[in-house]
Amino acid sequence: MNALFNNPKAIAEAGERIYREKFKTDFEANHRGKFAAINVIKETAAIGETPEQAFEAARKEDPHGLFHLIRVGYAGAFQVSYQFPRNGHQDWLFG
Repeated sequence: MNALFNNPKAIAEAGERIYREKFKTDFEANHRGKFAAINVIKETAAIGETPEQAFEAARKEDPHGLFHLIRVGYAGAFQVSYQFPRNGHQDWLFG
């Protein structure tokens, strides 16, 4: 692994920067809602309809690459939500 990318935060920051600088304008005009796997070492990107397709295409180009996943046109690759139950009981995850 490249020494510059020794933690997930560094990989994410590099991926976001590369996306903004090289791909954002084109991808958001032509691939909105798809997934982009950004290779933070080679500064390339692969597009897919699903996260798995994006990673598969990226790994085909560079099997040893280091990738950051972006959903084109969204703040994050995935949306997570949680709703507290009406009966007041919390689930096992949130205690």
